[in-house]
Amino acid sequence: MKHVRSSKKFWSDSLLSVVDQGVLSALNFLIGISLIRLATKETYGLYVQLYAGGLFVVTLLDAWIGGPLTTVASGVASELRLHLQHYYWRQQLLVSLAFSLFVIPVVVLAIGSGASGYTSAWLIAVSFSSYLMATGLREYCRTVGFIEHQIRTIFKQDVAYVLLVVIGFGILYRYFSINLVAIFSVLALASVTSSAPKMWYLHAHYSSSMDEHVQINRDKLSAHAKWALPGALMAWLSNYSYVYLSGLWLGVLATAELNAARLLLMPIPLAVVAWSRIARPTAGRLIAEKNWSGLNRLTLFSILTIELVIFGYVGCLLLALPWLEHHVLGPQYAGLQPLIWIWGVYFAVNSARWIGTVWLTSGGAFRALLFMGGSALALVLVISTWAIPHWGRVGAIITLIVIELYQLVVVWRVILPKLRHTRIVEGV
Repeated sequence: MKHVRSSKKFWSDSLLSVVDQGVLSALNFLIGISLIRLATKETYGLYVQLYAGGLFVVTLLDAWIGGPLTTVASGVASELRLHLQHYYWRQQLLVSLAFSLFVIPVVVLAIGSGASGYTSAWLIAVSFSSYLMATGLREYCRTVGFIEHQIRTIFKQDVAYVLLVVIGFGILYRYFSINLVAIFSVLALASVTSSAPKMWYLHAHYSSSMDEHVQINRDKLSAHAKWALPGALMAWLSNYSYVYLSGLWLGVLATAELNAARLLLMPIPLAVVAWSRIARPTAGRLIAEKNWSGLNRLTLFSILTIELVIFGYVGCLLLALPWLEHHVLGPQYAGLQPLIWIWGVYFAVNSARWIGTVWLTSGGAFRALLFMGGSALALVLVISTWAIPHWGRVGAIITLIVIELYQLVVVWRVILPKLRHTRIVEGV
């Protein structure tokens, strides 16, 4: 009976997490569509490049602290787990601040003289920096919530975040203007406001004590992070380098078109991420128990469900595309059907690969992921230098599909079988 209740709770939490990510996906769609309809292609292209840079920082923070903390904290007693969460809140705060300050001169130099038409390169950089800081802290609060299986609390915080952003956008549209400075400022303010209670709780309970048992687990976390951090860097470069490579070879307008098509498919990766945040602690427990049959069942169910959702969603999107191009996207983004088809193939392969990657992070195989990420990045650079100049926008997505197929084979046919036979938590 206890097992049945636990199983029901897992799937109900999974469903709520998918709904949660669906709400966040709708928000991202609203932001993207607002820029597509109300701003120039150049503005939207620049937003895409900055947003990808923001994902880079959030990815590094998760690899440095969030991911390893989830791996280690899921297997320790509740008192020790809470202590680790409170301690690493301070680390997240300091690292987020360092990243946000570092990006200001980087963004100013990147925009440079091309900032004509924008309020100021410096204002864009400062607002984007504030957005990074606030997002880093908000994501840590969500990570702690997932570790503690507080899915309903996370859902309430995210709904508050979305409502605050919508209200902020409404004010901008009615009384001011929708531009990059205003957008990043609204997102930063909404992140801080919606997560303020959790942030205050973590800050108030911070402790710097160095109990022996706590120190051992901190050392484990650092060992995981040592491999997870460069691995995450490689993975991000493999997945998002196309944003900058396409901009380099084809111009910022091509970047805008590529991501307008991808934007319509964003519910897919967000749903997969929602599932992975729920499944990661469970997968870690199954791997620790060497319950391979349970892991196989979870894997089969997850892959079948996700792939059915992907093909169903892409089919419905293609049917609705003429209406979307006329009423939502506008004439400057007409002709996206080929890009949507090929993005759909990419996400189908990516989701199957991502499931295996989640199993590996749950088992602590960060070193193997690092080496895979390095080889994938090398392939990206080699393939894209030929595919993008010859095939244009389609070539950028084909490059990503080839890389995902390579990683899919490596994850499922090489690394995971090795993890099952050795069950060595790497880096520890």
